[in-house]
Amino acid sequence: MELSTLFKATKIVETIENYSIAESNKFTYSVPTNINGDDWFYEDEQFWREVITNPERYWNKKVNLYAFTISDWVARIPGLYWANYSADLRKHSENEIAKQSKQWIEFYPPGKSKKVLGGIGTILLPPNDEGKRLLSISSSCNASLGIPVLIFPDVFDSLNLKQGDAISIKNARWQPLDVSWSKRFASTQGIPRGCLIIDSPDKIEINQRDVPVAYHPFSITEYQKGDSLLFDFVYLTVDSKLDNVRKEIEEFFKYYASKENRHGKYLLNPNMVQPIFETQYNSPLEMQQPSEKAKIELLYKRIRNVSFKRTTLDKLIEILPHYYDSSMAVRRLAKNVGVSQAIFQEDNAASMSAQLINYCSDENKIEELADRMIVEYPSIFNN
Repeated sequence: MELSTLFKATKIVETIENYSIAESNKFTYSVPTNINGDDWFYEDEQFWREVITNPERYWNKKVNLYAFTISDWVARIPGLYWANYSADLRKHSENEIAKQSKQWIEFYPPGKSKKVLGGIGTILLPPNDEGKRLLSISSSCNASLGIPVLIFPDVFDSLNLKQGDAISIKNARWQPLDVSWSKRFASTQGIPRGCLIIDSPDKIEINQRDVPVAYHPFSITEYQKGDSLLFDFVYLTVDSKLDNVRKEIEEFFKYYASKENRHGKYLLNPNMVQPIFETQYNSPLEMQQPSEKAKIELLYKRIRNVSFKRTTLDKLIEILPHYYDSSMAVRRLAKNVGVSQAIFQEDNAASMSAQLINYCSDENKIEELADRMIVEYPSIFNN
């Protein structure tokens, strides 16, 4: 349990850091590498496997997609769901299920956290200053699994586009955004941050209207359990056809924060157009204010104090040599998280693991270390 808490805290810090840049959807125009797109995609997974494996091949390239459904909501890290390690992170145990029926499952906070760690969770972004909107399209009608699209205002107006429209896209350019995901974390460093540019109505064919689509408003909760202060992810699966959807979301998050005397509060707001419930930060712009920098550092310190306790680090020292079982493997891990080889005194893997972990603890680099380990050995999360 100690290690799952450490890895979860690592992803909470990563989530806060990447949330702070979520509204940055500017890009520098580049000439497309092909006149007409000859790549056709029919499924979310097909697209993301190709783009994650060969990012340079697809930048600025025109592509085509058949039968994808629009959602107003976008995955917090589009493509994260399809990363090689994410399926292992989403696995839950029976004791993490609070309630279950034939139609739905409610998880306790640790179970919900695992789903968000593995790519579940969406946000709703406002139009930018030019009226362009970053939305998502999905072959499986699931925004957490989908592909981001930047749609120009005249395209919206001329086609009267709405959430639930099933569309095909022709010759849309896959464009890198100017700000990439945090390079501090291996788990998001490898996810290309881009979007399909829809700058002309000619690029969209509407196949069907009013198709149900699922999305997952999420947040991070800081709450009490007995005498302990804890942090976890929370999300809700929402059907776009649900009546009184805003009220249902609001009531769920309110109920979940107070259930079992948690006295929870939420840190991040998933709806940046019209916040649904009270959070510490309603938008990434609030986090970028100079006055907030010190407050965010205090928040990180609070998360580290709760999750990176000495007993947890001792457990990490015990486990790490089972996965990095030679001095060369430990040195490679250190290099991958930006730690100088000069910190080491040559010894066996166990001793050098302890040297690396103690150094990272002193330098506030435990989250980079843990995140790299999650990417390379996702099963370690369940220790």
